[in-house]
Amino acid sequence: MISVSDEQLVSRTLRGDSHAFSALVDRHRGRVLNLAYRMLGNRERAEDAAQEAFVRAYSRLESYRPGGKFISWLLSITAHLCIDELRRRPFAADSLEDIETETHTVAAAEDDPAGDYEREEHRRATHAALGRLSDEQRLAMVLVHLQDMTYDQAAEVMGIPAGTVKSHAHRGRARLKQMLAPHVEELRT
Repeated sequence: MISVSDEQLVSRTLRGDSHAFSALVDRHRGRVLNLAYRMLGNRERAEDAAQEAFVRAYSRLESYRPGGKFISWLLSITAHLCIDELRRRPFAADSLEDIETETHTVAAAEDDPAGDYEREEHRRATHAALGRLSDEQRLAMVLVHLQDMTYDQAAEVMGIPAGTVKSHAHRGRARLKQMLAPHVEELRT
């Protein structure tokens, strides 16, 4: 089966092929939803933001420049939507049950309730700490460390120089380390 590029799907969509845009949504929904969730902290808000991101992308598809990465353009729309949403309502971490559902926790091969509890507590603390970063630091951390983007790719999404992304990510890592230090120490005892 021949793989169709994002650019080809965009071109088909612009010519009226509604199935082509559906293919783009199917292809990129996971990354868009992941970014929105990490930025907003709540699955319901993230789903709303992801849906709005695709609506905006569709309505602005003519502004996409072939040659650029479609996913970077789409994640940029998503990031800006999330930042606007955070100005209206701050980061709101989901409950522990929601985080377990979102991260698709897989039980350990051995029955280790204490270990499972510690891992979930660490995951919850990390999620909450991520929400205490500045929007720029959180976005840089999510793009670079959770979406596995290079600094240049993250810079394209954020619309800032790669060095600034690197700085935001460095400061975010340092702040997370500081916030999580008591929790990590607690797990060791």
